[in-house]
Amino acid sequence: VYLGLLAEYQGIDLLLQAAVHLLEARSDVALLIMGFPNVELYQEMAEQLGLAEHVTFTGRIPYEEAPSYLALGDVAVAPKISATEGSGKLLNYMAMGLPVVAFDTPVSREYLGERGVYVPPGDTLALAEALETLLDDPRGGMALGQQLRERATHYYLWPEAGKKILQIYREICQEPRRGTSA
Repeated sequence: VYLGLLAEYQGIDLLLQAAVHLLEARSDVALLIMGFPNVELYQEMAEQLGLAEHVTFTGRIPYEEAPSYLALGDVAVAPKISATEGSGKLLNYMAMGLPVVAFDTPVSREYLGERGVYVPPGDTLALAEALETLLDDPRGGMALGQQLRERATHYYLWPEAGKKILQIYREICQEPRRGTSA
């Protein structure tokens, strides 16, 4: 499953290319891609790649319905190639207890820690192989997903975020001011 914007920097074209490799190994794979805009562009790309029967594009879905859609998946994917901005979809995946395959970027590592399955950015064959590995090992994938859920509840709930922010303020307030003399 994929949830998020359908844009080039999100790596949707790379996900579709990886799906071609994945389907060479496993014909039983179906991709559920939730998001907008550019649905028609990526549907056309899927058709050109021979994936139309294996990919469902939902278009935009209401945020409150996202968990129901994510629950349909066995593995979540984050093919984002941008290395400098947040990736809220990872928190959704983690909260749902889904194992996650992501491009190896600092942002992905910050969210997923050692529980993410990482592949080199842009490497569609490695992305396909990582997805295949998780699909071939449902128990291992479930265990990894549960560990990600635990990570999400430990590090990313609002009370925890509040504690971290307070700690940062405390540290700032305790530092001596630079450039001032006594």
